[in-house]
Amino acid sequence: MNITIIHRYWGKARKLKTSEGDEYHLLSFHFLDVVSVAAYWWDHSPGLRHLFCIHQNRNEREVRAWVLFFVALHDLGKFDIRFQYKSPQTWLSLNPEDRQSRLPSIEECQSYDHGAVGLYWFIGDYQPESSEDDDDFGSTDTVHHYQDWFSWIEAVCGHHGVIRQKKDVIHFANYPLPFSLRHHAARDKQARLVWLDIAAELFLSPVGLSLQDAPPDCPILMAGFCSIADWLGSWSTGDTFNYRATAVSDVAELRAYFEQRYQEDAMRVVTRSGLIGQVKQDASVQTLLDTGYQPRQVQTLVDKLPVVSGLTLIEAPTGSGKTEAALAYAWRLLEHNLADSIIFALPTQATANAMLDRMDKLAEKLFTAPNLILAHGNARFNTTFQAIKQRGINLQEEEAWSQCCEWLSQGRKRVFLGQIGVCTIDQVLVSVLPIRHRFVRGFGVGRSVLIIDEIHAYDQYMYGLLDAVLHNQLRAGSSAILLSATLPQKQKQQLLNSYVPLPDNANSEQAVAVEDTPYPLVSWVGNGETQFFDLQDQPEQYPAPFSLHLEPYYTEDAVPDNSLLERMVDAARKGAQVCLICNLVDVAQQAWRQLKELAAGRVDVMLFHARFSLVDRQVKESAVLSCFGKGGNRCDGRILVATQVVEQSLDVDFDWIITQHCPVDLLFQRLGRLHRHWCAIRPEDFAHPKAVVLLPITAGYGRFSKIYSHTRVMWRTQKWIETLQGKPLSFPDAYRKWLEPIYREDISEPEPQWVTEGMKAFEENNFTQCMKAQRMVDWAEMVGLRDVEGNERAVTRDGAMSIPLVLFVVTEAGRQLLDGSIYEQLGEFRRQEALTRNQVNVPLGWKQKLGLVQDKWNRVWLEGNNDITDWDWSSKDGRLRYSHEQGMVLVL
Repeated sequence: MNITIIHRYWGKARKLKTSEGDEYHLLSFHFLDVVSVAAYWWDHSPGLRHLFCIHQNRNEREVRAWVLFFVALHDLGKFDIRFQYKSPQTWLSLNPEDRQSRLPSIEECQSYDHGAVGLYWFIGDYQPESSEDDDDFGSTDTVHHYQDWFSWIEAVCGHHGVIRQKKDVIHFANYPLPFSLRHHAARDKQARLVWLDIAAELFLSPVGLSLQDAPPDCPILMAGFCSIADWLGSWSTGDTFNYRATAVSDVAELRAYFEQRYQEDAMRVVTRSGLIGQVKQDASVQTLLDTGYQPRQVQTLVDKLPVVSGLTLIEAPTGSGKTEAALAYAWRLLEHNLADSIIFALPTQATANAMLDRMDKLAEKLFTAPNLILAHGNARFNTTFQAIKQRGINLQEEEAWSQCCEWLSQGRKRVFLGQIGVCTIDQVLVSVLPIRHRFVRGFGVGRSVLIIDEIHAYDQYMYGLLDAVLHNQLRAGSSAILLSATLPQKQKQQLLNSYVPLPDNANSEQAVAVEDTPYPLVSWVGNGETQFFDLQDQPEQYPAPFSLHLEPYYTEDAVPDNSLLERMVDAARKGAQVCLICNLVDVAQQAWRQLKELAAGRVDVMLFHARFSLVDRQVKESAVLSCFGKGGNRCDGRILVATQVVEQSLDVDFDWIITQHCPVDLLFQRLGRLHRHWCAIRPEDFAHPKAVVLLPITAGYGRFSKIYSHTRVMWRTQKWIETLQGKPLSFPDAYRKWLEPIYREDISEPEPQWVTEGMKAFEENNFTQCMKAQRMVDWAEMVGLRDVEGNERAVTRDGAMSIPLVLFVVTEAGRQLLDGSIYEQLGEFRRQEALTRNQVNVPLGWKQKLGLVQDKWNRVWLEGNNDITDWDWSSKDGRLRYSHEQGMVLVL
């Protein structure tokens, strides 16, 4: 085979900074660099091999051959004069005869998309009716010679961010060569055809395959796998993938080049990247527990669960060890090579931060030298995560480079490529949304056992996206584990059905049946079957029953009155740890001010909500945990006034909770913060947990309805509270006995008209959210927005947008921010960090209400009138005040 023509094309070019090394890297060598990474990664990752082969009817050697063959075609679009002339000097040094030819303009080169056009040329090169003079090959109805290859070519050609399909490229006007450049077409096409033959000889022939054979189905993980291999195969350092401009003479020399790069360069970059982890053996819950503790409750069920890919739902009370149970089961799946890694997704940054602290202690029990990654918008400011990276740097060994997870944490797209990822749920949802390189995150999720905590905590829009994520886990052959203390039957049915293959999912007879199930419960779906695991044959493992007194308390708008506030202060003076949970920030701020006045310095009154700057929020969170967290200082009674952030985000313990009314499942979440941890001594009046639920005197829920719009559930929850009539609320029985009747869809009792009308609006909004989610998932097939935080927030959380305010006062030195730093005195990186740490997020509605104007980065800069420690701003529409104690306060 004459391979001379392929050496007239470069793949990478650069301006040399030193006299060492070649100026460019031949395209054939770049192809083989990337394939060497893919091959090394494949050969050293049994979990990855399992996932690529699980749905195939081919042996592993054949699947490997096809995977490497198609990876070798990822840059097919670089065999085109419009790409090659991006570096005129390089092209003309390889093709000096072209100095007399018409060559592409700067605009033609700059607009050239070699990924999409690679797909275009592949279709055209093998379309029977096409020729160099007729690029309109989309008009023919003839079956393409390589029709079975399209999904593979689409996947590998999308490696720069967006996967294009045949229908997207065949009629695109900018893809064919302009008439003035057609004289280059024959040479480019010949090079592409020759390279295809070379790739087949290198990767298909050794296992007895040829271009005439049909490939297996393209795995859903292929696009992400190829993209990452391309990144690593382009990682040119002093000892990896150095440029080579010297051609070889035959395929045998290309094979030798590939083998050398496989054994040396690919081994180095894959090791340094931290992609491959070593799972420790003998997975067990016992290993994850502290010394002296034994598996309990649902933890005892782990060894009974099927060791095959599936969807697992764990329902158990707060504090019953769901996290360790999920990790132990995920560990077993990894031990059997059913996945490569673990992702733990949580509803908020605070819960993710807390989980990182736990995983930092557990990671090395699961893996040898694991990469532990934190992924959310403010991960870079997390002190635990910074310490994890620094530990690796301090080891001063090559292995430490991977452990410090620098490469993995440098880019937003790489966050799921370590052994353990801890993240907020939006980071997972991006894998099905119109964000560039979403398939890289999809690959990271798909190669992992995905654990999602607080599964009940998401709205209908996010459930629609989550459904797509779980479908992709099913397609990838991987597993998901969902955790919740409370989950209505309909929600549970929806989640379990998401892991039923689509044809069955559309058939009601195949739906998972979840009626009348015990509690606690582990539900498992996989291999076309459903299994339930409970503790009925281990009654000694049932959660210890406990009861609490739930007092309904009626006030105007369900806001605490002076009498109740005085009771709170009195309880704290007697040593009780008291928490008031408000549904709205302004209600919490007002209650805090009243309590401060009543306490008159005799009791510490703390305030915690989401409307603080990141700097202040971190200080507040640390203070709350030091007082109310596990092992907190309980010498003195205190009061915490908080919003929903305390509902899920913090592991805290109180003696008495006062909460504004909310849906029953969230109420139980809040009550789960009562006597959460063992405590030797509790105040005399609080030896048993107590709670007050604030209810409105009049019908309806006022402003609460904007937050909790399921009026039927709100109304039924109130009715059930009222029917207690002083009797204790008993757990864990209440989880099933209350949740199912309150969330049932049928109307078995008369309800007020305002409830019915509110329910109609709720259902209409739910339908709209479902449709938006489906449209967003469909849109992801066509569009790729930039992978930046603003775009992520816009597409992951429908209707929950906020706007960031940058608060400052003008000084002689420049603009002074909340933390005292002067913006103009900071370098560019420090400026971005300072803005993130000092901005305050407020509801989007404030923009119109106060006439706020955003800059091109969507921030609002507001100049205050006073000292930065008592920031104040006003306009004709309203007034804003910020203090480190109260956060942002709106005064209309």
